Amino acid sequence: MRVRHSLLSAVIVSALAFLFVPSLAAIPAAAKTVTFRHTGAPFPINLPNNWRVKDIERGIEITSNDREVSLFVEAIDTSSVDAVVNGYFNYFRRQGVKMRQPISQKKDVIGGVDVVLMDVPAFHNGATSIIRLMITNPRPQERKGLFIGYWASLKGDRKHDETVTDIIMDLLRP
Repeated sequence: MRVRHSLLSAVIVSALAFLFVPSLAAIPAAAKTVTFRHTGAPFPINLPNNWRVKDIERGIEITSNDREVSLFVEAIDTSSVDAVVNGYFNYFRRQGVKMRQPISQKKDVIGGVDVVLMDVPAFHNGATSIIRLMITNPRPQERKGLFIGYWASLKGDRKHDETVTDIIMDLLRP
């Protein structure tokens, strides 16, 4: 009876492990919340715990733990949009990024927020880079709009797509 009980216990433990181990892989890495205050109305941004956040002039820079993805989140006045965009183009050039024309630009609504989206064809160190710029107008409760700069390797863009989408949705909250 004791052998049978041990065997039954082993089978149950194995079955439970089989059922629950795949779901453990779906559990996200520990998260941290950063409060973005630069637009005038503070709001939370949820990030993986192992991603780096650094203060920059008008906001924050968020970098993936493997340094394959960078997000630049800044508060901007509508009058400074051209200067900010040109500043980023200069920054990318200094980093050795080769940008090509045409740069696609379109207006869209994401999460209930009007957004201007720019996709910039680019190459860095001989490989395709993903550069996207997003600009919002200030919302009624805010003094400034948002500028979001996204720079990723093709590998990083694929690997971190879900995480970046979640971060963008935090940023483009109604």
